[in-house]
Amino acid sequence: MASTAPPLQESELQSWKLLAQFRARLRPHLATNPKSPTEQDPRHTVLAEDYFCLLLFGLLNPALKSMRALCRASRRFAKMREVCTQPFTQTAFSESQHVFAPEALAGVLRELATQAQGRAEFGDHRVRAALAALTAVDGTALRALNRMTWTPACGIGCAVKLHLEFAVFDDVPADWTITPGKVCERQTWRAKARPGTCYVADRHFSQDHQMLAELQATKIDFVLRLCANIVRTPVGPARPLTPADVAAGVVSDRQERLGAGAVSPEVRVVEIHAAGKVFLLITTRLDLPAEIIGLIYRYRWQIEVFFKWFKMILGCGHWLAESPAGVTILLYSALIASLLLMLGTHTRPNKRQMEAIQLHFLGFVSETELFAELNLEKS
Repeated sequence: MASTAPPLQESELQSWKLLAQFRARLRPHLATNPKSPTEQDPRHTVLAEDYFCLLLFGLLNPALKSMRALCRASRRFAKMREVCTQPFTQTAFSESQHVFAPEALAGVLRELATQAQGRAEFGDHRVRAALAALTAVDGTALRALNRMTWTPACGIGCAVKLHLEFAVFDDVPADWTITPGKVCERQTWRAKARPGTCYVADRHFSQDHQMLAELQATKIDFVLRLCANIVRTPVGPARPLTPADVAAGVVSDRQERLGAGAVSPEVRVVEIHAAGKVFLLITTRLDLPAEIIGLIYRYRWQIEVFFKWFKMILGCGHWLAESPAGVTILLYSALIASLLLMLGTHTRPNKRQMEAIQLHFLGFVSETELFAELNLEKS
């Protein structure tokens, strides 16, 4: 079921003043967060507000994608005073990642994520009725530079990892952690998992049986895919399958004990055959039909779609900062950009719509033309 939202109204085009909107949201957080000693030095004239706005501008516009380009534009073009109140040198820009803490951006990000809740209605009504919340969990690696020595090599070389909790029904990020690429996604999730929601994730997250037992003990629900080579011991008879289960490809539904070690959690295992593949799904939810368990797992792909859009549409793989704090600032800025765009369009803009948005920022597309482009698929 596709995400539904009310059609975009022409009066809402004011939301395309994204930098002004971001600046207004940022200022209260900057006022309440403690300043670093460098910021308190009267000789330091660079403003956190200017640095963060320049970073966001670099993510949203199609022309200026490097530190040199942003800094030169800030010095050469009067129109850039709408982005930053004063010119930036490359030295000041590079130093800023060590001066300004990312906590203010984290506050803006949480505020936007909260505002985005309830705006979409993604998912089958039966799943929405059965679950108060459904959160997809996964991580994505962003290739780092070799000189970023704090990111030790993993499968793709040096990398930064964005660990994300994605609110499936709202179709937006819900929580995030940024680490070097080698940090385990399971352990990051384990530290943040909380009762009251149901988590869905792929096979990697089902391999730690001790963690599964701990999640069960703390009443945290999950639907996870299971690796085919795991030792499984049936516990009791199989559940009867309904015609709807059979139509959804379910071939087995029973309680099983996982593994043969000291810790062997007992879980419900639903086996589904679909698209020529076998899916073994484990869950703590004993009250839901097997077909609904399969449908919940399908919604895991929403986080993969977001990761692809985040990387390819926003083009956030170019590092305008390279320190741990600087990378955190940059990825927070990219997530803020994604939420501002989603709140403004009521959806994730596709590539053609993003081009129209960027051309509007450059002054080549009028507000009327932008409005028509963003509503093209809804007309």
